[in-house]
Amino acid sequence: MSSLTSAAQDWNYQMGINSSHFNYLSPSGIAQNSFQPDAGLHLSVQRLNRLIDSAKTHSHFLRKLDYQVGLSINQFNSLGETQNIPFSYSATYVGLPVGISMKSRLGRGYSLQYGSLIQLHKLLIGSQKMGNQLFNLQANKQFDRILFQLGGEVKLAKQVNSQTVLFAYLSHSWQLNSIQQDGSDFAINPMSFGFGIQYSPLK
Repeated sequence: MSSLTSAAQDWNYQMGINSSHFNYLSPSGIAQNSFQPDAGLHLSVQRLNRLIDSAKTHSHFLRKLDYQVGLSINQFNSLGETQNIPFSYSATYVGLPVGISMKSRLGRGYSLQYGSLIQLHKLLIGSQKMGNQLFNLQANKQFDRILFQLGGEVKLAKQVNSQTVLFAYLSHSWQLNSIQQDGSDFAINPMSFGFGIQYSPLK
């Protein structure tokens, strides 16, 4: 049986790269188009479980659903230039990812897992560099707040043995609480891709 059916002790470890899109609209609706995505690190560990015990439902669809909850570290970075002055942002967040997913078997030990993903992020450390000046993003209301992101994730997995699955993943999320107190709109919308391992120690 594939580990991606999510026995009670399935653990998911993944590492990848974030490509973060910073989107800004002024209170008058003018977009800032000088932001360019920059690479940042993604690390996470997640616990996977069945959403509903298969013995408690006759629904074939519900039996396929898994849920996951975990802890993540993400770097959301951006760079650009305004009025011939280069700038960059580097922000590291700790996050709580929660998701619901299902799996399709592809044969020969391969499977495709896909589902929704909700993430809450809190700034750990961050900085903005503008020309030769450096600014701390702590207490910056655009960054130092809880980020609420909604998105999806796809994983292509290969069963190695009864306990281990290797996978590649791709996820994309959009920040929902992007309205600022001054009426502007600022959102961090990351795309992440990388690799991971899923391990079931009790199998």
